[in-house]
Amino acid sequence: MDHVHGILTALPVTKPSTNSAAKAYDISIRQHVATLTNLFAEIRRAVLSNPEQLLETLDPAVHSIGYLVVLDILLQLADPAMPISQATLLDKVVEFVLHFDAIQIRYYGHSMLSLLEKIGSGRLFPPATAVALLSSAVLRIDPSGTFFTSTHLLLAKLAYSSNVVDAALEVFDRDILFYPDMSHSKDGRLLCEPNLAPESYISTQTGLTNNVKQSAVLEYDYIRGLAYMSMGLWSKAEIVLEQVISHPSRIGAVSKIMVESHKRWILVGLLSQGKIPTVPSYTSASAISSYKITGGSYAAIAEAFCSGDAAKLKSLIEENATLWEEDGTSNLLTEILSSYQKWQIIGLRQVYQRVEISQVREMTLNALTGRPLANDGEVLSLVGGMIESGMLNGQIEQDGNENYISFRENRDVLSEAEFATQIAKSHSAIDLLGRQYQLMNDRLSGSKEYVKHLVKDQKRAEKDNTDAGIGFDSQIEDEDLMAGIVPHA
Repeated sequence: MDHVHGILTALPVTKPSTNSAAKAYDISIRQHVATLTNLFAEIRRAVLSNPEQLLETLDPAVHSIGYLVVLDILLQLADPAMPISQATLLDKVVEFVLHFDAIQIRYYGHSMLSLLEKIGSGRLFPPATAVALLSSAVLRIDPSGTFFTSTHLLLAKLAYSSNVVDAALEVFDRDILFYPDMSHSKDGRLLCEPNLAPESYISTQTGLTNNVKQSAVLEYDYIRGLAYMSMGLWSKAEIVLEQVISHPSRIGAVSKIMVESHKRWILVGLLSQGKIPTVPSYTSASAISSYKITGGSYAAIAEAFCSGDAAKLKSLIEENATLWEEDGTSNLLTEILSSYQKWQIIGLRQVYQRVEISQVREMTLNALTGRPLANDGEVLSLVGGMIESGMLNGQIEQDGNENYISFRENRDVLSEAEFATQIAKSHSAIDLLGRQYQLMNDRLSGSKEYVKHLVKDQKRAEKDNTDAGIGFDSQIEDEDLMAGIVPHA
């Protein structure tokens, strides 16, 4: 047991603080992994003889690879042969996921991914615990959250299907910039170097992700959109669904996920903005043509909503109830009816700074009934709820026997301290965006497809004096945008 303990804890505790010290640490980790692999049979016997005692002597934050080896051995056993109680083992898994060394794990990615897949299966923990663990692991491995992995889709499916979206929001809210094997760095940097960008250590080669198809990327954004909708986060839902509907595609190759996303995108656009959303200019013409056909019924809803025709809106929704049921959008259409009068009230700010509640009742309609609300009290309750939720920037005032809505300016005046904080955040965001742009530019410039394009364009430029480098984004095919990812038809 002591010999095995020494093997599992053999990696030096001191981590490199500079790039110059990274080479020695890289060698140490690789030797450590090789030793664990060569002596696996001996380690396994020791683990099975007394796993609990062995785990108690290991620190998941210091002996991450050794700790994971022990967990891997135990989790592969059938329950009857388990030499440790299930509750104790699961406690150890939680302790590991919350404290593992993110640098060490880059060298043992296949086992790490296997553990995350077991957690994501939903068979080890209740959904709330599993989602929290997966979210924590994803952001420990990549604090920036900009690299898409196979674990992202696993997390999204589990969070949405089990209605535990809250715990996944920190991952869902990150902007994805890189994909497996699209941008794997071959710059020769060591896995343990400080401040290493995620695209330099997350890949199918290191084992921290499986390869992903284009369809998986679309599905992830689609599920994110559904998750945001389930929480009433309409603006966020609109943004991610817009990414799906404008995804690069071959001529005529508009996937079912893109079509379903477009239907919901129209509705959440009404809920988030109170108007018909605009299709991004970079959306393919073939996709737009398809959406006009498949989303015709939803476009009609949007037009009725924006025209102020409550009766027509109500009629269209009721007449097509079967379609909404088949599409799974019935709940969204109910939200549309419920929000109709709210957006009418918000529209009054374009005309009034202050308006009587009684006038609001006369000028707006409840789309559920097609008539004004029954009394001023119902209007007060509706407006109060809108102000409380942040949907309406205003306040209710009383003057004599009459109540009023007083609309505020959309932007409040910031204090000097608040203004300084906003400026600091903006500088930080610009700096981060600059670094991310440089990384994307470096990856693109190093791709063989881009180099081939430049050579071809340069030859064309020599003939007709056109600028080289123009048009690559429009000419490259969609599977080339993410190497190894095939189109989802």
